[in-house]
Amino acid sequence: MEIILKHLSIIKIGTVLGLTLAMAIPAHAQFGNLKKAIKKEAVKQAVQEVEKEIQKSSTPAPATPVPTSTTATTVSHSPQMSGAPAANLRALTTCASLKPSNIVIGKLGDYTFQQGMSSESRSGLIGRRSAQLSDGCILPSLNPREVVYMEVDSSAMRAMGSSNDWEMQCVRSANPSAGVVGATQGFSEYPHNVNFLSGKAMMLHCGNSEGVTECATGSNSSRSGAWKKKVDSRSATMLSFYATPSTLAPAGGEKLYCQYYNKTSGSSLFAFEYLRTQN
Repeated sequence: MEIILKHLSIIKIGTVLGLTLAMAIPAHAQFGNLKKAIKKEAVKQAVQEVEKEIQKSSTPAPATPVPTSTTATTVSHSPQMSGAPAANLRALTTCASLKPSNIVIGKLGDYTFQQGMSSESRSGLIGRRSAQLSDGCILPSLNPREVVYMEVDSSAMRAMGSSNDWEMQCVRSANPSAGVVGATQGFSEYPHNVNFLSGKAMMLHCGNSEGVTECATGSNSSRSGAWKKKVDSRSATMLSFYATPSTLAPAGGEKLYCQYYNKTSGSSLFAFEYLRTQN
């Protein structure tokens, strides 16, 4: 309002100025429109000034920038498993009297070690954590692409039959009554191979970045041989499997409940639940 009053005053001054000038000029015919022209121009300029001030007052001030942190925050969208399988799933499994031991969970990946002045890289089971069975033979729940290593007594394992007497059976946790996924899907879509790891994956090169002290030096094959000797010295057989991803899994992933089943005894060496994702 103050702005408008200010410029209305300007209009009045311009009008007076125009009248004064008009009175001072002789009223010849050729100057008959001078009075009107001066007055019109003064009013026009004053109106333009008012419009400019009104526009400035109605334009919102620029938003204050929101400070942003220079440190990026990493948000993990990787799905994670926690807890034990539901009771109705565990009830599907009858545990064998034979119990796995030396259970280790990790992921297959690269580690490094020093070889003189150079840094060498090898692959093996990294990010290891030890694990225990619950409810007789239930392994901890697994996240996508995790690997499980275990050992069983060799003589007791042989007493339960050959490899043909064992099979991995998996059902969808949300609908176990639909039957095993192996009835409609190939072996590559779920964990079926219990000899996933070689000895070199367990026997890392000494001085490794993982800090694993049960180690050896030399080539991959020599370290595999060294690990086999260790396992043999314990009269054990090593087993391992992979929490297999599958392109057949839904976009958000799905839980599978699996057991390593012995057809002769009708019991299972171990069982577990894992999150199957597309990659």
